[in-house]
Amino acid sequence: MLNAMNTARRARWAVLAAALAILGHPAGTWACAVCYGEPDSPASRGLSLAILALAAVVVGVLGGVVAFFVQASRKAALVEAAATGHALIEKS
Repeated sequence: MLNAMNTARRARWAVLAAALAILGHPAGTWACAVCYGEPDSPASRGLSLAILALAAVVVGVLGGVVAFFVQASRKAALVEAAATGHALIEKS
């Protein structure tokens, strides 16, 4: 029982020491070319293109979701009109 407590205490200290070593490492605070102010570097251009690509993917997915709900709404209106006997003209 005492050995298990010592092992758990040592594990906690090891995790704490590792976290402090990672957070205290100064290399993690160095700025990249974009943040440092070199806008013509290949890293800056690549990052800008990556942001645009991700935005295009998000817009495409959201457009698909909107198109699905518009189509579902139109189909629901047609089904409701057929059930009540009203004639709706479907636009192609």
